[in-house]
Amino acid sequence: MIGKIVGIIGIVLLLALGVFLYQVVMHPAASGIPSSWFHGVASSSAFNFSLGSSHVAQGPSGLPAATGTYLASPSSTGAPAIDPSQIPAGYTLAELSPYFHQIRLGSVSAGTSYYYGQITLYAYLNSGEKVDITGWQIKTNNSGEYIPQAINLYDPSGLTPASDIVVKSGDTVSLYSSSAPFNLRLNACVGYLAHVANFKPGLPESCPYIDRSALQNFTGACQNYIGSLSGCASPDLNNVPVPRTDYACYDYLQNHFNYKSCFTDHVGDANFLSNQVWVWTGSNVVDQYHDTVKLLDRQGRLVDLYSY
Repeated sequence: MIGKIVGIIGIVLLLALGVFLYQVVMHPAASGIPSSWFHGVASSSAFNFSLGSSHVAQGPSGLPAATGTYLASPSSTGAPAIDPSQIPAGYTLAELSPYFHQIRLGSVSAGTSYYYGQITLYAYLNSGEKVDITGWQIKTNNSGEYIPQAINLYDPSGLTPASDIVVKSGDTVSLYSSSAPFNLRLNACVGYLAHVANFKPGLPESCPYIDRSALQNFTGACQNYIGSLSGCASPDLNNVPVPRTDYACYDYLQNHFNYKSCFTDHVGDANFLSNQVWVWTGSNVVDQYHDTVKLLDRQGRLVDLYSY
């Protein structure tokens, strides 16, 4: 009988001691014992828990599983945090670019012997942020290519040097497997270049409208002819239904329907430069049927992944 009582008392004492130690470690100030006596205890393996937070399950490679918890972004660019569920299989957070999913592979199509291939990139960046993507790599299962430079603002002199492609949010970069005289960012007047250089695909022909008020002093025949011109058409001066003696009309036709004149009149417009950059690589790097296309930054880190 006495032995049982002693045993019960011992159990009660052990429980009380355990509660006391827990309170001391968790709330040292309330216990009256200096917290410095227990420095490092809460972080030891014997007390492996985190106050005020829930447990996060471990996924592949030790990364938190996709439970709604977000990982801190690996960049200092203000990039949004990365949802663990978005990390591609076989990759770790450290292998992702600071611009992961901020530059996306929007579409991929393989070229054929009759038609060019196309890879299109879309920029989803923070407001005011710009990124230089020249030197980034597009890598496929069996090939790859690097993003080259392009002319940002094509000058009528034709002497504008190419520079790195710098994109902002809303920009698109289209890479074609065909060839062209040069790569460039589109602008409001490039349609005139389509008539003097061979681009495949052809440059969009949507040039600014001619100011009708500038035509009011021309003859009726001249105004009618100018009004019949569409897009970025350059008139055939040898086949104009206007009398040759209408010198003012011919002078206007010769000097106002070309890239140089359009550039001079509209380069200062707020929307002169387009959000589209067209690049011609001259080679097709994607498989016609199935492929995995990776976009890598200059350090070889994954920016985006596209499989078909």
